[in-house]
Amino acid sequence: MSFRIAFACLLFVFSACHSGPETPTFKEVFLHDDRKAEGFFHPRLPADALQALDSGWMYLASDSLPGIDREWPDRFLEPQPVSLPHRLPLPNHSLWYRWEGMLKPGVLLIDADDGVQCWLNGTRIRRAEEGDYFVIPASGKTELGLRVVNNAMSGGLRQVQFLSQADYLAWQEKRDQIREGFLLDRKMELLKDPEHLNKCEELPFPELKERLADYPILFTEPVLIWGTAGIPFIRWVSESAGTALLRTEGGEVLRVGSSDGVFTQQVNPGQTFSFDLHQNKSYQGNFSLSAPDPSEANIRMALWGDSQGGWKTFRKIADSIRAKQVDLSIGAGDLVNNGSEGWAYPRFLQLLSRMQSPQLLVPGNHDYDGYYDDLQARQLHHYLFLPETPTFAMQVFGPLAILSLDPNVNFPVSIPEGTRQREWLEKQMQSESWQNARWKMLLLHQPPYSQGWPGYAGEWTIRQLLEPFFHQGLVDLVVAGHTHDYERLSLEFSGNPVHFLVVGGAGGGLEPQGEQSQAPQMDRLIKKHHYGILHVDSTRMQFNAYDLDGNTLDEFTAKK
Repeated sequence: MSFRIAFACLLFVFSACHSGPETPTFKEVFLHDDRKAEGFFHPRLPADALQALDSGWMYLASDSLPGIDREWPDRFLEPQPVSLPHRLPLPNHSLWYRWEGMLKPGVLLIDADDGVQCWLNGTRIRRAEEGDYFVIPASGKTELGLRVVNNAMSGGLRQVQFLSQADYLAWQEKRDQIREGFLLDRKMELLKDPEHLNKCEELPFPELKERLADYPILFTEPVLIWGTAGIPFIRWVSESAGTALLRTEGGEVLRVGSSDGVFTQQVNPGQTFSFDLHQNKSYQGNFSLSAPDPSEANIRMALWGDSQGGWKTFRKIADSIRAKQVDLSIGAGDLVNNGSEGWAYPRFLQLLSRMQSPQLLVPGNHDYDGYYDDLQARQLHHYLFLPETPTFAMQVFGPLAILSLDPNVNFPVSIPEGTRQREWLEKQMQSESWQNARWKMLLLHQPPYSQGWPGYAGEWTIRQLLEPFFHQGLVDLVVAGHTHDYERLSLEFSGNPVHFLVVGGAGGGLEPQGEQSQAPQMDRLIKKHHYGILHVDSTRMQFNAYDLDGNTLDEFTAKK
């Protein structure tokens, strides 16, 4: 390439990075205040066109047979008529239902804990690719068979609704128009440059839409996530697909492409990555994110779980964690309430960005909701993980090794012998990195021990899996969520102390006050929203739990 051509290309890239005004095009990202954007997420279905299928259901049976792929059982012993909602305290069970009636072409909307599989006139039908519903293709007498796949503590069939095909298509069109108008209104509200705003206000709607399409707004600010392959990466969501230009503090220009508006830029451990972000004609702001250095002698981290769509509470917790200035933030699953809900993960990512700290995340059962056909949680992977990487990993941060697990990839919740994750776990437990670590922490969603939910003592499959490692002195600390409260327990296994924390109070509804299981007897059980701060060095683990007002709920110290 000649010098003249090379210079022209450099000049083009540099000018593209400065195509916007000197100040950010918008005052803030679209989801900075998600309360203002609430109408964008959940355009209401037409109430007058919805048919509620709440009666006529038969509850057929329950079972705990393993495997996500099942045939419809040949017979059921004692079917019972039920009305919806119908829920039972049967974690890790399949709950079977049947309904008969007349339907016409349309869509079936099913609300079940945690997920559902559907048979239409004896034939299994799959969830639609376009959304969280099942298609009814023809009119006539219809038999529906449902298998509710319950990984929660209580589960069952909450609600079933039917919408005709014509009404559903009309609603889709109206929903898209509402969102388009809402997005334009929000962009106009957030435009920063007065001259630009004045020009836009004079334009009719079609021309305004075309003009603002050249100025994509960020839905979320960039978040740094510690990937399961040991590679930290920055993730952000934009209104538009295409190419983003990152101009680093050192003057390097990076081009990052996306086919759908979800952008990823990998960074190095120990690196502070500062950059100006541009896309098309928008200057989207200046950002600086730091990936922790794994070789540091100590680490200070936030522990929380079960944000689960409780956005108002989780916002407070995110802001409190930011004030603590931690090196790492750890989320112990049930990050959203419904893993197949369209805008759940962008909302979650934007609240994570408020923490201003790197994130290490594990999935919970609710993060798999809507994906019980094959247990491939597509949105979870798309927004929170790198392609082709597992949801389990081992990471080492100074004196602390963290081994994160995902038993939700199996039904019932488990990590059975012969699976890839089980073989990997056993290999990691014998690895030099794990055995030489000063402190060893397991991170997963379902706790081996818990008392706060009546009738639930923790996950027996997890106890069965982990207790041999406890007896070998290969685990110091287990952090989990799932039960929506704070719990702490310390036990000895063949003389080896192991500490257990349940930190499931980051946003989801709390477990009922005054109700709990008889066993195990936890050392501490507090039913309040909370988060924790864990500080680890070579000789000590110090943990403090805090409520939403910053008051200390509990603390403990372990020493070596």
